[in-house]
Amino acid sequence: MTHLLEPFPEPSERMLAALVDLAILARGGDAAEAIMATGEILPRLWDITSIADPDLRLDTWQWLDAFVIWLNTQHAWYSADHTPACWPEHPGLVRELGTLAAMRYQAGEATSPMALEEWHRYTLPGYLDRTRDQRRACDEKHQPWPGRAAHTRHADGAARRRHLFDEDVDRTPDAEDTLALWRLPVRL
Repeated sequence: MTHLLEPFPEPSERMLAALVDLAILARGGDAAEAIMATGEILPRLWDITSIADPDLRLDTWQWLDAFVIWLNTQHAWYSADHTPACWPEHPGLVRELGTLAAMRYQAGEATSPMALEEWHRYTLPGYLDRTRDQRRACDEKHQPWPGRAAHTRHADGAARRRHLFDEDVDRTPDAEDTLALWRLPVRL
């Protein structure tokens, strides 16, 4: 039996535990202080680069993949609205999709329809508008990053920029010299 409406992908148990910790932290109180006392930086599932635990990171990748399939089947009427299968090869799409999926999950968990309405009205169209060029570039086949040459030139200039920064810092008077200038008597 084929279902036209597919349910939103469920996060894993590890992902749910991470979301609970973030909710506790946001709420404050003794439980939040206990989390903060550990010194651990909590993972934000919408920013995969913040996830250090490899199991949680894999869960998140798999959830994002299920989300993209869900998004393409449930919300992409036109092929131009589809997110390409090569999305993990595009850092900009990964970041956008992480946020889009997390916001949709939160909207689906809300106790009123308003958050889901806002996701449909603002969040999803915003994603489609911001990523249109990236998504369309891979309609036929995966296209490598067109900004690679500019990025390479920028990265190659890192040593030169660092030299300029160092020169500026070397010319800056140290703290003792600056304090000595403040202590000079002022004549009017």
